[in-house]
Amino acid sequence: MRLSSPYDRLLIPIYLPSALTAISTQALLLLLPLYALEISGSPAFAALVVGLRGLGTLLADMPAGLLAGRYGDRRLMTGGLAVILLTTLGLALAPTGWSVALLAVPYGGGLAAWLLGRQSYITDTTAVLERGRAVVVMAGIQRAGSFVGPLAGGFLAEFLGYQTAFAAGALLTGVAAGFVLASARTVSPWRAGAPPAFGRVIASNRRVLATAGSAALALQLMRATRQLLIPLFGSLVGLDAAAIGLVYSLGAALDMSLFYPVGLVMDRWGRKWSGVPSMLAFAVGLSMLPLARGFGSLLAVTLLLGLANGLGSGIVMIIGMDLAPEDSRGQFLGVWRLIGDVGGVGGPLLVGVLVNLASLTAASLASAGVGALGAIVLALWVPETLRYRRRSPRYHDVG
Repeated sequence: MRLSSPYDRLLIPIYLPSALTAISTQALLLLLPLYALEISGSPAFAALVVGLRGLGTLLADMPAGLLAGRYGDRRLMTGGLAVILLTTLGLALAPTGWSVALLAVPYGGGLAAWLLGRQSYITDTTAVLERGRAVVVMAGIQRAGSFVGPLAGGFLAEFLGYQTAFAAGALLTGVAAGFVLASARTVSPWRAGAPPAFGRVIASNRRVLATAGSAALALQLMRATRQLLIPLFGSLVGLDAAAIGLVYSLGAALDMSLFYPVGLVMDRWGRKWSGVPSMLAFAVGLSMLPLARGFGSLLAVTLLLGLANGLGSGIVMIIGMDLAPEDSRGQFLGVWRLIGDVGGVGGPLLVGVLVNLASLTAASLASAGVGALGAIVLALWVPETLRYRRRSPRYHDVG
Protein backbone atom coordinates (compact mmCIF):
# COMPACT_ATOMS: atom_id res chain seq x y z
CA MET A 1 0.00 0.00 0.00
CA ARG A 2 1.38 3.37 -1.02
CA LEU A 3 1.69 6.00 1.71
CA SER A 4 0.00 9.36 1.22
CA SER A 5 1.96 12.56 0.71
CA PRO A 6 4.20 13.76 2.37
CA TYR A 7 4.85 10.51 4.24
CA ASP A 8 5.92 8.63 1.11
CA ARG A 9 8.70 11.15 0.47
CA LEU A 10 9.97 11.16 4.04
CA LEU A 11 9.67 7.53 5.16
CA ILE A 12 13.16 6.24 4.36
CA PRO A 13 15.31 9.40 4.26
CA ILE A 14 13.85 10.96 7.45
CA TYR A 15 11.43 8.83 9.45
CA LEU A 16 13.43 5.57 9.64
CA PRO A 17 16.73 7.27 10.54
CA SER A 18 14.85 9.43 13.05
CA ALA A 19 13.40 6.33 14.71
CA LEU A 20 16.82 4.71 15.14
CA THR A 21 18.52 7.91 16.24
CA ALA A 22 15.71 8.74 18.66
CA ILE A 23 16.20 5.48 20.54
CA SER A 24 19.91 6.23 20.93
CA THR A 25 19.67 9.92 21.80
CA GLN A 26 16.70 9.54 24.13
CA ALA A 27 18.48 6.74 25.98
CA LEU A 28 21.45 9.06 26.45
CA LEU A 29 19.22 11.76 27.90
CA LEU A 30 18.62 9.34 30.77
CA LEU A 31 22.00 7.62 30.87
CA LEU A 32 24.28 10.64 30.63
CA PRO A 33 23.21 12.31 33.92
CA LEU A 34 22.93 8.96 35.72
CA TYR A 35 26.39 7.87 34.54
CA ALA A 36 27.87 11.22 35.52
CA LEU A 37 26.14 10.93 38.90
CA GLU A 38 27.47 7.41 39.42
CA ILE A 39 31.10 8.23 38.68
CA SER A 40 31.11 11.59 40.50
CA GLY A 41 28.49 11.27 43.23
CA SER A 42 27.43 14.87 42.57
CA PRO A 43 24.03 16.00 41.19
CA ALA A 44 25.63 19.34 40.29
CA PHE A 45 28.26 17.57 38.15
CA ALA A 46 25.51 15.53 36.45
CA ALA A 47 23.73 18.80 35.63
CA LEU A 48 27.02 20.22 34.31
CA VAL A 49 27.52 17.27 31.95
CA VAL A 50 24.01 17.64 30.54
CA GLY A 51 24.60 21.38 30.23
CA LEU A 52 27.83 20.77 28.29
CA ARG A 53 25.94 18.56 25.86
CA GLY A 54 23.54 21.46 25.37
CA LEU A 55 26.48 23.87 25.03
CA GLY A 56 27.88 21.77 22.19
CA THR A 57 24.51 21.97 20.46
CA LEU A 58 24.36 25.71 21.02
CA LEU A 59 27.84 26.32 19.61
CA ALA A 60 27.06 24.28 16.49
CA ASP A 61 23.64 25.73 15.63
CA MET A 62 24.70 28.73 13.55
CA PRO A 63 27.62 26.97 11.82
CA ALA A 64 25.19 24.15 10.98
CA GLY A 65 22.83 26.69 9.43
CA LEU A 66 25.66 28.03 7.30
CA LEU A 67 26.69 24.51 6.25
CA ALA A 68 23.10 23.66 5.32
CA GLY A 69 23.03 26.70 3.05
CA ARG A 70 26.37 26.02 1.42
CA TYR A 71 26.49 22.22 1.14
CA GLY A 72 22.90 21.02 1.47
CA ASP A 73 20.81 19.11 3.97
CA ARG A 74 21.98 15.59 3.06
CA ARG A 75 25.65 16.23 3.79
CA LEU A 76 24.80 18.03 7.01
CA MET A 77 22.62 15.17 8.26
CA THR A 78 25.22 12.48 7.53
CA GLY A 79 28.03 14.53 9.05
CA GLY A 80 26.05 15.11 12.22
CA LEU A 81 25.23 11.41 12.56
CA ALA A 82 28.90 10.53 12.11
CA VAL A 83 29.88 12.82 14.99
CA ILE A 84 27.13 11.34 17.21
CA LEU A 85 28.37 7.83 16.42
CA LEU A 86 32.01 8.59 17.26
CA THR A 87 31.28 10.44 20.49
CA THR A 88 28.84 7.76 21.69
CA LEU A 89 31.57 5.18 21.14
CA GLY A 90 33.89 7.49 23.07
CA LEU A 91 31.47 7.52 26.00
CA ALA A 92 31.60 3.71 26.06
CA LEU A 93 35.37 3.97 26.56
CA ALA A 94 35.47 7.07 28.79
CA PRO A 95 37.36 6.25 32.03
CA THR A 96 36.75 9.42 34.07
CA GLY A 97 34.06 11.97 34.81
CA TRP A 98 35.87 14.76 33.01
CA SER A 99 36.33 12.70 29.85
CA VAL A 100 32.55 12.15 29.85
CA ALA A 101 32.06 15.90 30.28
CA LEU A 102 34.40 16.71 27.38
CA LEU A 103 32.76 14.19 25.05
CA ALA A 104 29.37 15.70 25.80
CA VAL A 105 30.32 18.86 23.87
CA PRO A 106 30.97 17.32 20.40
CA TYR A 107 28.05 14.96 20.95
CA GLY A 108 25.80 18.00 21.29
CA GLY A 109 27.37 19.53 18.17
CA GLY A 110 26.65 16.43 16.10
CA LEU A 111 23.08 16.42 17.39
CA ALA A 112 22.65 20.06 16.29
CA ALA A 113 23.84 19.26 12.75
CA TRP A 114 21.53 16.25 12.45
CA LEU A 115 18.47 18.08 13.78
CA LEU A 116 18.95 21.22 11.69
CA GLY A 117 19.66 19.25 8.52
CA ARG A 118 16.53 17.19 9.10
CA GLN A 119 14.41 20.28 9.75
CA SER A 120 15.71 22.04 6.65
CA TYR A 121 15.13 18.92 4.53
CA ILE A 122 11.47 18.70 5.61
CA THR A 123 11.00 22.43 4.98
CA ASP A 124 12.39 22.06 1.46
CA THR A 125 10.29 19.01 0.57
CA THR A 126 6.85 19.81 2.09
CA ALA A 127 4.13 22.42 1.57
CA VAL A 128 2.95 24.74 4.37
CA LEU A 129 -0.47 23.10 4.77
CA GLU A 130 1.04 19.60 5.21
CA ARG A 131 3.97 20.72 7.34
CA GLY A 132 2.28 20.25 10.69
CA ARG A 133 1.40 16.62 9.94
CA ALA A 134 4.84 15.92 8.46
CA VAL A 135 6.68 17.30 11.48
CA VAL A 136 4.45 15.81 14.17
CA VAL A 137 4.91 12.33 12.71
CA MET A 138 8.62 12.87 13.18
CA ALA A 139 7.93 14.26 16.65
CA GLY A 140 5.85 11.16 17.34
CA ILE A 141 8.76 9.00 16.26
CA GLN A 142 11.00 10.99 18.59
CA ARG A 143 8.54 10.35 21.40
CA ALA A 144 8.46 6.64 20.58
CA GLY A 145 12.21 6.82 21.01
CA SER A 146 11.58 8.49 24.36
CA PHE A 147 9.60 5.40 25.33
CA VAL A 148 11.93 2.72 23.97
CA GLY A 149 15.27 4.47 24.53
CA PRO A 150 15.20 5.16 28.28
CA LEU A 151 13.57 1.81 29.01
CA ALA A 152 16.09 -0.18 26.97
CA GLY A 153 19.00 2.03 28.04
CA GLY A 154 18.06 1.78 31.71
CA PHE A 155 17.89 -2.01 31.64
CA LEU A 156 21.11 -2.34 29.59
CA ALA A 157 22.93 -0.05 32.03
CA GLU A 158 21.54 -1.85 35.06
CA PHE A 159 22.29 -5.42 33.93
CA LEU A 160 25.10 -5.14 31.33
CA GLY A 161 26.72 -1.82 32.25
CA TYR A 162 26.77 1.69 30.86
CA GLN A 163 29.46 0.83 28.30
CA THR A 164 27.20 -1.74 26.62
CA ALA A 165 24.32 0.74 26.53
CA PHE A 166 26.50 3.40 24.89
CA ALA A 167 27.86 0.92 22.32
CA ALA A 168 24.32 -0.12 21.37
CA GLY A 169 23.41 3.54 20.82
CA ALA A 170 26.40 3.98 18.51
CA LEU A 171 25.32 0.98 16.44
CA LEU A 172 21.82 2.37 15.93
CA THR A 173 23.25 5.73 14.87
CA GLY A 174 25.45 4.04 12.26
CA VAL A 175 22.47 2.26 10.70
CA ALA A 176 20.56 5.57 10.63
CA ALA A 177 23.43 7.24 8.77
CA GLY A 178 23.31 4.45 6.18
CA PHE A 179 19.62 5.13 5.48
CA VAL A 180 20.28 8.84 4.98
CA LEU A 181 23.20 8.23 2.63
CA ALA A 182 21.23 5.73 0.57
CA SER A 183 17.91 7.54 0.22
CA ALA A 184 17.98 11.29 0.97
CA ARG A 185 17.89 13.34 -2.21
CA THR A 186 20.18 16.29 -2.73
CA VAL A 187 18.38 19.63 -2.35
CA SER A 188 19.99 22.66 -3.99
CA PRO A 189 21.41 24.68 -1.08
CA TRP A 190 21.07 28.23 -2.40
CA ARG A 191 18.55 29.09 -5.07
CA ALA A 192 20.21 32.30 -6.24
CA GLY A 193 23.09 34.52 -5.25
CA ALA A 194 25.29 34.41 -2.18
CA PRO A 195 23.83 33.68 1.27
CA PRO A 196 23.21 36.75 3.46
CA ALA A 197 25.35 37.32 6.53
CA PHE A 198 24.00 36.18 9.89
CA GLY A 199 23.85 39.77 11.14
CA ARG A 200 21.57 40.77 8.29
CA VAL A 201 19.33 37.75 8.83
CA ILE A 202 18.99 38.60 12.53
CA ALA A 203 18.35 42.30 11.86
CA SER A 204 15.70 41.57 9.23
CA ASN A 205 13.89 39.13 11.52
CA ARG A 206 14.52 40.77 14.89
CA ARG A 207 10.86 41.22 15.81
CA VAL A 208 9.76 37.60 15.30
CA LEU A 209 12.99 36.34 16.85
CA ALA A 210 12.37 38.46 19.97
CA THR A 211 8.75 37.36 20.49
CA ALA A 212 8.39 33.87 19.03
CA GLY A 213 12.01 33.15 19.96
CA SER A 214 11.36 33.98 23.62
CA ALA A 215 8.46 31.54 23.73
CA ALA A 216 10.58 28.85 22.03
CA LEU A 217 13.40 29.44 24.52
CA ALA A 218 11.04 29.05 27.48
CA LEU A 219 9.52 25.84 26.12
CA GLN A 220 12.91 24.29 25.35
CA LEU A 221 14.15 25.26 28.82
CA MET A 222 11.25 23.39 30.42
CA ARG A 223 11.82 20.37 28.20
CA ALA A 224 15.52 20.20 29.07
CA THR A 225 14.82 20.74 32.76
CA ARG A 226 12.22 17.97 32.75
CA GLN A 227 14.66 15.56 31.11
CA LEU A 228 17.21 16.22 33.84
CA LEU A 229 14.96 16.62 36.89
CA ILE A 230 12.98 13.39 36.44
CA PRO A 231 16.07 11.13 36.84
CA LEU A 232 17.51 13.35 39.60
CA PHE A 233 14.29 13.36 41.62
CA GLY A 234 13.99 9.62 40.95
CA SER A 235 17.44 9.06 42.40
CA LEU A 236 16.58 11.35 45.32
CA VAL A 237 13.55 9.23 46.29
CA GLY A 238 15.57 6.01 46.09
CA LEU A 239 14.71 4.54 42.66
CA ASP A 240 17.31 2.62 40.62
CA ALA A 241 18.14 3.22 36.92
CA ALA A 242 15.68 0.57 35.68
CA ALA A 243 12.78 2.01 37.72
CA ILE A 244 13.57 5.57 36.62
CA GLY A 245 13.74 4.39 33.02
CA LEU A 246 10.31 2.75 33.40
CA VAL A 247 8.81 5.96 34.84
CA TYR A 248 10.33 8.05 32.05
CA SER A 249 9.13 5.63 29.38
CA LEU A 250 5.55 5.56 30.67
CA GLY A 251 5.49 9.35 30.49
CA ALA A 252 6.83 9.10 26.94
CA ALA A 253 4.08 6.61 26.05
CA LEU A 254 1.42 9.21 26.88
CA ASP A 255 3.49 11.85 25.12
CA MET A 256 3.76 9.94 21.84
CA SER A 257 0.05 9.02 21.77
CA LEU A 258 -0.83 12.67 21.08
CA PHE A 259 1.29 13.47 18.04
CA TYR A 260 -1.27 12.75 15.29
CA PRO A 261 -4.25 14.68 16.75
CA VAL A 262 -1.90 17.54 17.65
CA GLY A 263 -0.72 17.69 14.03
CA LEU A 264 -4.30 17.90 12.80
CA VAL A 265 -5.05 20.70 15.28
CA MET A 266 -1.98 22.69 14.18
CA ASP A 267 -2.73 22.35 10.46
CA ARG A 268 -6.46 23.08 10.86
CA TRP A 269 -6.76 25.64 13.69
CA GLY A 270 -3.25 26.94 14.24
CA ARG A 271 0.02 26.39 16.07
CA LYS A 272 -0.94 28.33 19.23
CA TRP A 273 -3.88 25.98 19.96
CA SER A 274 -1.35 23.35 21.00
CA GLY A 275 1.60 25.53 22.05
CA VAL A 276 -0.08 27.56 24.80
CA PRO A 277 -1.72 24.55 26.59
CA SER A 278 1.57 22.68 26.34
CA MET A 279 3.53 25.42 28.09
CA LEU A 280 0.93 25.85 30.83
CA ALA A 281 0.87 22.10 31.52
CA PHE A 282 4.68 22.10 31.68
CA ALA A 283 4.65 24.90 34.25
CA VAL A 284 2.13 23.05 36.44
CA GLY A 285 4.01 19.74 36.17
CA LEU A 286 7.40 21.22 37.06
CA SER A 287 5.89 23.02 40.04
CA MET A 288 4.50 19.67 41.27
CA LEU A 289 7.68 17.62 40.71
CA PRO A 290 9.15 18.42 44.18
CA LEU A 291 6.05 16.76 45.71
CA ALA A 292 7.18 13.32 44.44
CA ARG A 293 7.90 10.90 47.29
CA GLY A 294 8.21 7.54 45.52
CA PHE A 295 7.49 5.57 42.36
CA GLY A 296 3.76 6.34 42.21
CA SER A 297 3.92 10.07 42.81
CA LEU A 298 6.91 10.51 40.50
CA LEU A 299 5.03 8.59 37.82
CA ALA A 300 1.94 10.81 38.22
CA VAL A 301 3.93 14.02 37.72
CA THR A 302 5.93 12.46 34.86
CA LEU A 303 2.65 11.60 33.10
CA LEU A 304 1.53 15.23 33.39
CA LEU A 305 4.86 16.35 31.92
CA GLY A 306 4.45 13.76 29.17
CA LEU A 307 1.04 15.25 28.39
CA ALA A 308 2.63 18.71 28.23
CA ASN A 309 5.34 17.54 25.86
CA GLY A 310 2.82 15.71 23.68
CA LEU A 311 0.64 18.79 23.33
CA GLY A 312 3.69 20.66 22.03
CA SER A 313 4.75 17.98 19.53
CA GLY A 314 6.99 19.63 16.96
CA ILE A 315 5.73 23.12 17.80
CA VAL A 316 9.13 24.84 17.98
CA MET A 317 10.27 23.32 14.70
CA ILE A 318 7.01 24.12 12.91
CA ILE A 319 6.89 27.75 14.01
CA GLY A 320 10.51 28.19 12.91
CA MET A 321 9.79 26.63 9.53
CA ASP A 322 6.72 28.84 9.09
CA LEU A 323 8.71 31.98 9.86
CA ALA A 324 11.85 31.15 7.83
CA PRO A 325 12.42 33.36 4.74
CA GLU A 326 12.93 31.25 1.64
CA ASP A 327 16.19 32.79 0.48
CA SER A 328 17.91 32.52 3.90
CA ARG A 329 16.24 29.42 5.31
CA GLY A 330 19.41 27.71 6.55
CA GLN A 331 20.69 30.88 8.21
CA PHE A 332 17.35 31.64 9.85
CA LEU A 333 16.88 28.08 11.11
CA GLY A 334 20.41 28.17 12.54
CA VAL A 335 19.56 31.30 14.52
CA TRP A 336 16.15 29.86 15.47
CA ARG A 337 17.68 26.65 16.77
CA LEU A 338 20.31 28.67 18.62
CA ILE A 339 17.58 30.54 20.50
CA GLY A 340 15.75 27.35 21.41
CA ASP A 341 18.95 25.62 22.39
CA VAL A 342 19.84 28.48 24.73
CA GLY A 343 16.86 27.15 26.66
CA GLY A 344 18.21 23.62 26.31
CA VAL A 345 21.53 24.72 27.78
CA GLY A 346 20.01 27.12 30.29
CA GLY A 347 17.74 24.49 31.82
CA PRO A 348 20.46 22.12 33.07
CA LEU A 349 22.77 25.01 34.00
CA LEU A 350 19.93 26.63 35.96
CA VAL A 351 19.42 23.33 37.77
CA GLY A 352 23.13 23.05 38.55
CA VAL A 353 23.37 26.60 39.93
CA LEU A 354 20.19 26.36 42.00
CA VAL A 355 21.12 22.93 43.36
CA ASN A 356 24.36 24.44 44.69
CA LEU A 357 22.69 27.59 46.02
CA ALA A 358 19.39 26.14 47.18
CA SER A 359 17.84 22.80 46.16
CA LEU A 360 16.31 20.69 43.37
CA THR A 361 12.95 22.08 44.46
CA ALA A 362 14.09 25.65 43.76
CA ALA A 363 15.35 24.61 40.33
CA SER A 364 12.05 23.00 39.42
CA LEU A 365 9.97 25.97 40.60
CA ALA A 366 12.20 28.47 38.79
CA SER A 367 11.81 26.53 35.51
CA ALA A 368 8.04 26.52 35.98
CA GLY A 369 8.06 30.30 36.40
CA VAL A 370 10.04 30.84 33.20
CA GLY A 371 7.60 28.60 31.36
CA ALA A 372 4.55 30.48 32.60
CA LEU A 373 6.02 33.74 31.30
CA GLY A 374 6.76 32.11 27.95
CA ALA A 375 3.15 30.93 27.66
CA ILE A 376 1.96 34.51 28.13
CA VAL A 377 4.30 35.76 25.39
CA LEU A 378 3.15 33.04 22.96
CA ALA A 379 -0.52 33.72 23.64
CA LEU A 380 -0.40 37.52 23.43
CA TRP A 381 2.51 38.64 21.24
CA VAL A 382 3.32 35.89 18.74
CA PRO A 383 1.31 35.88 15.47
CA GLU A 384 -0.47 32.71 14.40
CA THR A 385 2.13 31.32 12.01
CA LEU A 386 -0.26 28.99 10.16
CA ARG A 387 -1.68 32.12 8.50
CA TYR A 388 1.51 34.18 8.68
CA ARG A 389 3.03 34.55 5.21
CA ARG A 390 6.30 36.40 4.94
CA ARG A 391 8.03 37.86 1.96
CA SER A 392 11.78 37.34 1.94
CA PRO A 393 13.61 40.30 3.50
CA ARG A 394 15.42 42.73 1.22
CA TYR A 395 18.89 42.27 2.64
CA HIS A 396 20.45 45.07 0.65
CA ASP A 397 18.19 47.51 2.57
CA VAL A 398 19.50 46.34 5.95
CA GLY A 399 22.60 48.05 7.27
